[in-house]
Amino acid sequence: MLQVIRESDDPALMERVWSFRYTRFVEQLEWEAVKRADRYERDQFDGAAAIHLILEHENEIAAYSRLLPTSRPCLAAKFYPRLSATLPVENYPFEWTRCATASNAPVINGIAASNLLMTGVLECLLALGARGVIFLTYPRVIGMMRRRGYQFDLVEPVAEENGVPIELAAARLSRDLLQLHRDKYRISESILSWRGSVASDRDSSLAAA
Repeated sequence: MLQVIRESDDPALMERVWSFRYTRFVEQLEWEAVKRADRYERDQFDGAAAIHLILEHENEIAAYSRLLPTSRPCLAAKFYPRLSATLPVENYPFEWTRCATASNAPVINGIAASNLLMTGVLECLLALGARGVIFLTYPRVIGMMRRRGYQFDLVEPVAEENGVPIELAAARLSRDLLQLHRDKYRISESILSWRGSVASDRDSSLAAA
């Protein structure tokens, strides 16, 4: 199951998340800008409102991602100051960030960890009432998302890293897209485990739907 939590829901698990992020992003992907002496990868957006999605297998973190409310300071707004005027919060309430699987990520019950993560994040966003999501990424990732069935309202270069464009993307979400993922990966039921205040947010979104 993909756990959906905020930091305060499980501080011990979050200690392992910071370490996983450091290993994956700093040591393996060489993100020098986020290197820290304590060997934890955290940034100014890892506050009380951030939502963390964590896939564990045999007591190890196999995959991870984070959602940031766009109604608060987020990474995308730092690169794209016109964010709130261009992409209304009510349509794009979350930024999808820090998405990664372990370098040796396993196949779990016949499904790759990356596919469980991508499907779970999509399910989570829809359960929280999101009709769209934004993220900063590379052109090759945009291509991968298109192959997965995502349709985009905006793809715009906002920076460059080692000669490769970093793009701000805004993608639409739908139940049909989630069903497409579930059918493709043979996922017949929810793969999310909701905890703490995020569970309350989900219940509020479902009641308002």
